[in-house]
Amino acid sequence: MDALEELKNVLAEQRTVRLIEDDIYSVLPDTSVQHHYDKRAALYDAVVKTWLYNFVMWGTSPVHYVQFARQALNSARDGMFLDAGCGSLLFTARLYVDSNRRIVAFDQSLAMLRRARERLRKLLGCVPEHIRLLQADLSDLPFRRKSFRTILCLNVLHQFADATALVSGLNELLSESGNLYLTSLISNNRIIGDWYLKALHRTGEFVPPRSERELRELFVNAFGERMDYAQNGNMAFVTTKTRAFL
Repeated sequence: MDALEELKNVLAEQRTVRLIEDDIYSVLPDTSVQHHYDKRAALYDAVVKTWLYNFVMWGTSPVHYVQFARQALNSARDGMFLDAGCGSLLFTARLYVDSNRRIVAFDQSLAMLRRARERLRKLLGCVPEHIRLLQADLSDLPFRRKSFRTILCLNVLHQFADATALVSGLNELLSESGNLYLTSLISNNRIIGDWYLKALHRTGEFVPPRSERELRELFVNAFGERMDYAQNGNMAFVTTKTRAFL
């Protein structure tokens, strides 16, 4: 099955998809509209990938993001895998190249997707056939209900104003045996992390910081009590449980 047909199979009926660049597809009607991260993709990657930034500001490490993404990827042997707000695949490219699962990785920023494409090409010489890079909007999810066995949403929710809509929308995309893996920065009385969250909110980079209680409530409302919750510094790691484990 070619890439367009594969993407059409997971897109809602009224959505159209087209190839806009080598190995990058889009469902957006106007790809010329710049996204917030288009001009800062390189700077974002340069800072966020470092151990020092993550340890000092958030009390965590890029190793934890890679481990969490690996856990998501290895949670099932089959079924489509969705990376929602994939960015440049900063922490996931190597995992995806080595995986046998069918992966759709989407982001609204074309600059981020271009960096993702180059990262995959550097690792393998090309974009692997099992990985589809798609330009789409997290606030307007274009996919069919119950299309994905696993969804990863890494380090995005703290930038998203309508968190309830996003979590509920991702829940709708999961198959009956599906799992959602999501990380989000939270305020938790860690002085430097809480201060920096508030500073980023004042500059418009992040939405108002959420607490652990607020984040848990989001998931309880969408999934009931079917979740595991862990925390490392200011970063929360949430995994929903399938009904099979109830």
